[in-house]
Amino acid sequence: MTTLVFFHGWGASGRVWERQAAAFGDRMTVLTPTVPVWEIGWFSDFLRELPLQDCLLVGWSLGGMLLLEALSSLTGPPPGGLVLVGVAPVFTRRPDYPWGQPPGVVRAMRRGLTQNTANPQQVLAQFAEQCLAPGEADFVSQAREAFAAPAAAGTLAAGLDYLLHRDLRPLLPRLPAGAVVIQGQEDRIVPPAQGRFLKEQLSGARLNLLPGAGHLPFLTQAAAFNGILEKCLSTMN
Repeated sequence: MTTLVFFHGWGASGRVWERQAAAFGDRMTVLTPTVPVWEIGWFSDFLRELPLQDCLLVGWSLGGMLLLEALSSLTGPPPGGLVLVGVAPVFTRRPDYPWGQPPGVVRAMRRGLTQNTANPQQVLAQFAEQCLAPGEADFVSQAREAFAAPAAAGTLAAGLDYLLHRDLRPLLPRLPAGAVVIQGQEDRIVPPAQGRFLKEQLSGARLNLLPGAGHLPFLTQAAAFNGILEKCLSTMN
């Protein structure tokens, strides 16, 4: 039986996948773990407990980055399928990589967390709104709710440190072939150029650009997003 596994991004929890769990949970096993720590060890241990050949793995944003890193070091058969949603191989801009966020933006978020460790919600609320495209204003309350149950400030800061420093480009040749990349065409967190880079660098990858979508396509365009997952599942059966 197919197992559908979702890994969320920074500041969120497994609850962000409610629309997907509702759509697929009646006919297959759906796992939506809340990541307790932004470290590769947790992801590697979680994957080792799965029947990977029967799994469609879905990683969003920071969760997708750590999923890629964990998969690059695992031995044995690859997963049955891999979907990357708004994933950046390099999140912050480099001299040889112009498509990332300015490092100062991430550092400013980190300062906001450390200056207000008792209540990081202001930083998360601002980030939630940035995750939406200009035409997705109707989803503001739902986006904020997606980031309404945050981890401790220290865990959030560790995630930002990963985004600030990690460069996954050297690992891309080791990853399973045939990944499906889902990218919002108006994503302000991970611009479309990041998805195009992944498509070019991952063997056999396919890119799905969603017009009008920002960084939360599984929320704002759930029907289109779930339709892509349906196609991925059909190729596994």
